[in-house]
Amino acid sequence: MCKILSRIKVIADTEGITIGAIERAIGASRGVISKAITKGTDIQSKWLELICEKFPSYSPIWLLTGEGEMIRSDTTHPQDTKIITAEHQLATPSTPADDMVDRLMTYLKDKDNEIGRLNKEIGRLEARVEELERNARVHVSPQYAHTSETVPT
Repeated sequence: MCKILSRIKVIADTEGITIGAIERAIGASRGVISKAITKGTDIQSKWLELICEKFPSYSPIWLLTGEGEMIRSDTTHPQDTKIITAEHQLATPSTPADDMVDRLMTYLKDKDNEIGRLNKEIGRLEARVEELERNARVHVSPQYAHTSETVPT
């Protein structure tokens, strides 16, 4: 299981809720996180960002890296799960930890974009391979059409 996913499971256990409840809290489709945990796959950075927003008592640095304390020391009301607005973020001076979280979130979003680009490229290449295979079958030389011999290249 991905280390970040195992930390999400720790959050659920600590809160006394299910992974499904976390999925509902962040507006994710049913199974987005639970299936990733089961299959050992990654989740999109937007879900991590929403978990940080919906569960502000947990350290984003701990969630992303496993380093530091799980519970934020600057949280005065751990039960408060309000979303921090953009205006509040602009008005609040950033700390080195906030800067690190911002860099990590930017890095994760960049990786999500790269994965999306590579998946499109893989799809394009798979389609090209299928097209070449179809063309190879259509253009088989008559001398090889009724044999199991390989067509020389």
